Amino acid sequence: MNTIRRFATATLGATAVAAAGLLAPVAASAETPFAQASATVEADGSVTHSKHVDDAWHPSRGVYCVLVNQLVDLDGDVAIHATPIGRYDHPRSLSVERGARVCVRRDLHRSAADRTIAVHSQAGYRLPAETAFYLTVS
Repeated sequence: MNTIRRFATATLGATAVAAAGLLAPVAASAETPFAQASATVEADGSVTHSKHVDDAWHPSRGVYCVLVNQLVDLDGDVAIHATPIGRYDHPRSLSVERGARVCVRRDLHRSAADRTIAVHSQAGYRLPAETAFYLTVS
């Protein structure tokens, strides 16, 4: 009987450890092997890590622009996702927009507008806010 209890206890303990490993949140990373493009963008608009990203700029408070490489296929079904990084006094809300007018620059060719992704960051009460984030294009 003691052998059965030990076996059951060991099995339940191993199952609990495995379940905890599956349920624990994984730290996000810009190193996304299956994404077409990804970037870690700091609150000041600088890029620390990227894959297939040609340029990024920060035209105004709460607005970030990311120009993806021509290798990225943005036609058809494409998932573009922005995830905030860090802790802030107020919750952040991020939204993405392809080809936004706010990202138009005179030094870029018109075709670059189709490859530009705008990330809009807002704090409570819809106030533009500086936010670091991960951007992923799948």
